[in-house]
Amino acid sequence: MDTTFCPHLWRAFAIRPNGDVFNCCLSKPAQIGNIYRDDLRTLSKSQTVVDARKRSLAGTLECYNVCNFVKKDIPPEKIPTHLDVKYNDLKRLDLMFGEACNIACIMCKQAAKVDKSQDVLDTSVLIEHIDIGPLQDIALQGGEPLFIPECIQYMDYLEDMDKGYTILTNGLLIDEAMTERLVHRANRVIVSINAATKATHDYVNAGSRFERVLGNLRRLQSERERAGTNLTIIGRMTITTASLHEIPLFIRKFPEFGIDYINFGYDKATVPQYLGKDPGLFGDLRKQTIQALKESNLELIDTLRLIYLGLVPSEMFDSEFFGAFHEDI
Repeated sequence: MDTTFCPHLWRAFAIRPNGDVFNCCLSKPAQIGNIYRDDLRTLSKSQTVVDARKRSLAGTLECYNVCNFVKKDIPPEKIPTHLDVKYNDLKRLDLMFGEACNIACIMCKQAAKVDKSQDVLDTSVLIEHIDIGPLQDIALQGGEPLFIPECIQYMDYLEDMDKGYTILTNGLLIDEAMTERLVHRANRVIVSINAATKATHDYVNAGSRFERVLGNLRRLQSERERAGTNLTIIGRMTITTASLHEIPLFIRKFPEFGIDYINFGYDKATVPQYLGKDPGLFGDLRKQTIQALKESNLELIDTLRLIYLGLVPSEMFDSEFFGAFHEDI
């Protein structure tokens, strides 16, 4: 039987700024509960979670076909058949603290999000209602998490508990003090650079400065090497219609940016349609992207979203690209 298998349903939870709990940071496939009312251990046993896993294995998971978030060609022997998952076997938690941000990326509509929702996760509730002991990866997101005091407070808690974390940031606020902190306490820093040149970065990440972000990244890398820690630095390019022409350059130049690995996202509202309306542009960009990848270290590049956009043929690169970013099921 065909499945719509989503591994996140078996290993991950995500919490929105208002406390709503889902299996995925895209707020899919259904709300499980709210962290202000119940602890995560209790919510992890919810019938809603079990029902979503049933639909996933039955081929009827409603969010699967339009999702660009999961790798979909999981070998059948790696697809689980069990529906119950022990809390101690969970791997990942995404905490989205709020929408507040210190810049205004063109694809984020951040000002409108902040105006619509003033919700911010309450650190004391998270501490009380989430047993972090078994979790292997706790990802902190915003808005800009380093701009949100409650996120900084939760970082304090995680560090007091000797628990590493992942932080998703635009990189602008990684000053010397934060560099020291992240090098010694974080597992991964994922920086949304979103372009390969100053002009495009400063346009897409409106309010940011390319050279300042790169300086922060290089200081992070230098301090890591001095301290001898295992921090991983990842650069993310969320592709927009203004930046997609820089995909090949981003692939070629990222080692110069103070980055270990790269991955991609894209603005689903505009980029697929934009490429679809211009076959010439699509063909040229695909050719240039493939050539850039052939000249690069493929173990350092996650091309999942490029494959979904059709810019990378999965039969050529799939088996080589996913090792650094996608856990074994």
